[in-house]
Amino acid sequence: MVKLQGIGGWIFQLGGVLYDGTAWRRWLLEHLKNRGLHTHYRLFFRHWDIEYIPRVQRGELSFQEAIENVLARAGMSAAHIDEITPALRSKRKSLLVEERPLSGVAELLHALQMAGHRLALWNTEPCDQEAIHDKVVRLGLDNYFDFVTQADNVGHGHVPDRLLASTLQALRVAHPQVAFVGNTPEYLRLARMVGLQTVGVGTEPAEQTDWHLQGVVQLQELLPIRQQRMAG
Repeated sequence: MVKLQGIGGWIFQLGGVLYDGTAWRRWLLEHLKNRGLHTHYRLFFRHWDIEYIPRVQRGELSFQEAIENVLARAGMSAAHIDEITPALRSKRKSLLVEERPLSGVAELLHALQMAGHRLALWNTEPCDQEAIHDKVVRLGLDNYFDFVTQADNVGHGHVPDRLLASTLQALRVAHPQVAFVGNTPEYLRLARMVGLQTVGVGTEPAEQTDWHLQGVVQLQELLPIRQQRMAG
């Protein structure tokens, strides 16, 4: 595996990378399956990630409206949609208290800190600024990051200049020495467009990223040996 050389700053995507953000998604697919709609996870939520999350972030749709649109396109009846959406809303709320970092994430972030790396966090799921900081505290990850923000409008065909500039300013690392770690193809593509190195987590090999990992904790294996020893 080729080592990451010269990286001093990291931008992590939160959901699906540092904690399991798929619980509500898996619940929804199981719910749909019980109503006769059989679909593949990656196919169903690829459309959600690329087409709908950016629209929710831009304020064009509410989360519920986006879900209703997705379900309607999948062939669900209006009656089933009216039944599913409040159940999903309740399920997402109940799942908040169960959220935990993925195994090894805290140790990875601590290791990167000890090796002198600067860390930023972008949340790409619909969420307000206060809620994202609450979530990071609840996950016990708030002490690891130099910058935490809601990455609104990422996915609108570009990474907003203001978002990128404020992130780089907080990291205090030159642009070419920053890598984006994510699991959403659209955000990985946009990160590459603005010159960030990219690490895909759980992405398909066909996705255009500089490195592919099955899980984010494998990131430490990509660090140069000297930095691994410093982290240890």
